[in-house]
Amino acid sequence: MAVRIEPGADQRLHLTGDIVTLLDVPERAIIDGFSLAFSDGTLVHGHYPESAATCRFTLSTEGAALVRITREGMRDVLELDWNFDWITLACGTETVQPHAAADDDNVLQLTLDIVVDEAA
Repeated sequence: MAVRIEPGADQRLHLTGDIVTLLDVPERAIIDGFSLAFSDGTLVHGHYPESAATCRFTLSTEGAALVRITREGMRDVLELDWNFDWITLACGTETVQPHAAADDDNVLQLTLDIVVDEAA
């Protein structure tokens, strides 16, 4: 099973393969970067270094999937071979940086930078 993720000129990520959908990339992600988390444990950081037409992917944490990042023109294309239950996108520079929970704890915690708007 495989999923191919490529950025489009319309500020969306185009997913094809076993999962076919479009993920809207919020304006904040164009400025601050974004992270893709996969159900197998894979974490990928994405950013737009020059413009919304140029996207770069970096593997932050290896999961069970076989991950390939290739260059096509001015953008990267992400290909993952695995059977995924879910894929999520979060915006911001802090989304895939693990931080120690406390000095005496021997664990790492993933900080997800997600803003939730609640209706009044």
